[in-house]
Amino acid sequence: MNRLTTDNLIILKNISYLSFLRFFNIGIKFFLVAYLVRVLGEISYGILTWSDSIIQFFLLFINFGFNIYAAKYIVENRDQKDIINEITSSIFLIKITLFIISFILLYFLTFLNNFEAHKSILFLMLLMGIGEVFFPIWYFQGIEKLKAATYIVVISRIILVVGTLILVKTSDDLKTHVLLIVISNILMGLLGYVTLVRYYKFSFRWIKVGVLFKFVNEASMFFLGRFLSLTFNFATILIIGIYFTMDYVTGFDIALKIVLVAIIPFDMLQQAVFPTISRNKNKVVLKNLIGLSFILGMVFMFLLYIFSGQLLALFGGHEMIKYQNVLEALALIIPFVAVTFMLGTCTLVAFGYNKEFNYSLILSSIVYIVIIIILMLFNKVTFWNLVYLRIFSDIILVSIRLYYTFKRKILFT
Repeated sequence: MNRLTTDNLIILKNISYLSFLRFFNIGIKFFLVAYLVRVLGEISYGILTWSDSIIQFFLLFINFGFNIYAAKYIVENRDQKDIINEITSSIFLIKITLFIISFILLYFLTFLNNFEAHKSILFLMLLMGIGEVFFPIWYFQGIEKLKAATYIVVISRIILVVGTLILVKTSDDLKTHVLLIVISNILMGLLGYVTLVRYYKFSFRWIKVGVLFKFVNEASMFFLGRFLSLTFNFATILIIGIYFTMDYVTGFDIALKIVLVAIIPFDMLQQAVFPTISRNKNKVVLKNLIGLSFILGMVFMFLLYIFSGQLLALFGGHEMIKYQNVLEALALIIPFVAVTFMLGTCTLVAFGYNKEFNYSLILSSIVYIVIIIILMLFNKVTFWNLVYLRIFSDIILVSIRLYYTFKRKILFT
């Protein structure tokens, strides 16, 4: 009984730290959005968001799914120091290699006209990858001690906010803000690495190439799933920036960020419920949760529709109210995403259908890419077509997961 109590306390403590980090990062992000849109203006903020949408793909590549999967290695070997050092060294080496490859890929990408115009911002932003390489959030999760990680993230983000408020005053200060982001990320990575060495006695060692490839192979599906799950958002922003002016990027980004905040409760619900559903396979509870998610998603959708103008004015200033119809349209995805979350990890993954889960991401992304290519070939790329496609992509994703749920007779026999 004492053991159970101890485990519950550890879980509660880690959930508390993760929840605090989640909401702290969201709060910081929206505070900066509200400030930067007003200070940098629509165009400069649009350049920042567009550049970030590109760099996020590289950061996902650098992480390669280890931020999700590597904690499993640490948990399984937490009492074997030599193995832990080998695992940790392997992940650092893989990430460093992917970071170098990212610079090479970006170098060739900047030969394209749209990318060349902002190559100095892009290369500077890619230095955020240093923080991604060295910040071992997966290690702290694996040893179930997230207190240090929380302190490190809070310190680095406070430095970012304070630096931005002091140094970023006009649209000419775009690079200054990007430099502050890079410094914040690098500081986070270095503090994380120093904590690993000083308090957990990590000792770096060189690892054989064969071992590294083994880790890459095992993490590849997690990387693919994470990569594809973010394609709809980042790719849409990227294409808007290529075909239209940066003020359109700003309008779409702020509207989408507001919608993503409304989706957070459903993401946290799936994380909280997943372990229990995986253990007891209770289909009645799962059906009720899916129904509840859809109903709450509809409620959130209507709330965003009703208060769309006020929310845009709050986060982006009164100039952003002209994108009210964009926010009203994007709000349609909330109930679909709410159900998608529950049909994903809590249904397909919890009942052992990992391939179907990944296939849903792959197939919906293929549909998205094919439609984008068709729009380009027939010269039909309009801002509103991209907004509608963003909505349609989530409908496709939930439809595919529903299909697999029926096919595998998980909820319905």
